[in-house]
Amino acid sequence: RMRAVVELGRGCRERRKVCMRKPLKSMSIMSKDQEYIRDLKTLQVYIEQELFVMEVNYSSQADKVQLSGVLNFKVLGKSLGKALKAVQQAVKELSDEDLMKFEAEGKITICGHEIEADGMQVVRSMKDMDDPNLEVASDSNSLVVLDFTRDEDLELIALARKVANKVQTLRKASGLQQDDPVDMWAGVILGMKTNGKLAKALEDKKDHIEKQLRKPFFCDTLMQGHEVLIVKEAFDDMDDDSDDQLVVTITVRAPFFNVEALKKLTDGDVKAEKCCREFVQTFGLDGLVRKIENGELVVRTEAKTYKLKHQEHFAIGPADAHWLKR
Repeated sequence: RMRAVVELGRGCRERRKVCMRKPLKSMSIMSKDQEYIRDLKTLQVYIEQELFVMEVNYSSQADKVQLSGVLNFKVLGKSLGKALKAVQQAVKELSDEDLMKFEAEGKITICGHEIEADGMQVVRSMKDMDDPNLEVASDSNSLVVLDFTRDEDLELIALARKVANKVQTLRKASGLQQDDPVDMWAGVILGMKTNGKLAKALEDKKDHIEKQLRKPFFCDTLMQGHEVLIVKEAFDDMDDDSDDQLVVTITVRAPFFNVEALKKLTDGDVKAEKCCREFVQTFGLDGLVRKIENGELVVRTEAKTYKLKHQEHFAIGPADAHWLKR
């Protein structure tokens, strides 16, 4: 049942030439069969994922559905001959009950001619549907309606999904595993035809990107310059109606410093701050983790001794930095 509904929805997308990467606002499923609707509700999450719709609505109100018969002229043309026109007119006058009976039995007599299942198709449509943004498809069990109304927020979600796909592709090409200790960064190179959508998607839909990646994701303006580069690539095929480029950078996980806290610790002494940073970076990642288990890191200079605290002055990568606004 779910597969049938998904196929109907995909047919709507194909007719509208809207790819599966673009989310849709809503989908409505109509059926008189309450058990059918109950079954679909248990599979709603999968329907939403398969058709990339934000909301699924259900209705059993038969009065919203209009049935009509469509003759197969290729099949009936020769057998009906001159009677075809009269049969065609009689089909228009068939009631919903007549059409449902035909659908169940596979045959019906019209103007003295027996019409079988291959000679006529029962089509379901919505009554008084004048919204050009709606697309309808149906089978013998249900009628589905997809809403193709343009929505800026949905466009950003689609962009966010594409960003995540680009990052995943880059990770795979670099031979990275899901649990490898790396940090991922992204930024935008603005083009001459920029519309700001890509940058807005990175900022406003960060949660969507991270949900797909199952990993934290950061703006590349937060990079501090000491990170060891694994891979960096720019992508210009983002389907955002602009020439902006997405830049993805993946680095080896490294210490991430609280700039304000370090300045306060060293009283603005640039050389002392640099010394503290370099001392923390002398430890490998595993060594640094073991070191902080024993307490503070002590840095001694000619003039002064500084005590660096984990999650106050530095963190193990940006994901560990509580002072960042997540």
